[in-house]
Amino acid sequence: MLGQPGGEAYDAPSEGPSALSHLLRVVNVGLSVMMAATGASSLASSGAVNGNQLSQDVVSLYLLLFSAMWFTFEASQVYPCDAVVAQLKRNFGFLYNAIGKALFVIFCGFLNFGVQAHTLGLVTGILCCCEGVILIVLYLKYPHLFPK
Repeated sequence: MLGQPGGEAYDAPSEGPSALSHLLRVVNVGLSVMMAATGASSLASSGAVNGNQLSQDVVSLYLLLFSAMWFTFEASQVYPCDAVVAQLKRNFGFLYNAIGKALFVIFCGFLNFGVQAHTLGLVTGILCCCEGVILIVLYLKYPHLFPK
C-alpha cells in the first residue's frame, strides 16, 4: 500500500492491465456490437423516403461508423498494430483520454435514442450513457487506473 500525506491509502498501479480494465474492455466491445446492431436494424427497417426517415438513416449510418471506430479502438488496445494505432491517435485522439472517451460513449448513447429500432436503441442508449458515467466516476475516483 502506498500512502500520501494527508490523503487516504491506495493500491499501487500494477505493470499490466487490471481485471477492471479487462472487464471494461469486454463491456465496451459488447456495447459497440450492440450499437452496430442498432444501426443495422434501423437501416433494415427503412421504409418510404421522407424527411424524418432520411434523418434516421443518417443517424443509423453514424452509429455504424462510430461503432466500427469504437470496436477498432478496443481491438487495437488488445492487439496493437502500429499503423492502426497511429491513425486512431491522429484522427481520434480523444479516445486515448478517459474523459474524452467517456463523453464519446455518452454521445453515442444519445445517438441510439434517435433511431427506429426502439427497444434495442433504447437499451443500447441507456447502457452506453451508464457506461460513460461510470467511466467518468471511475476516472475521478481512481485516476491511476487510466494511464495517460
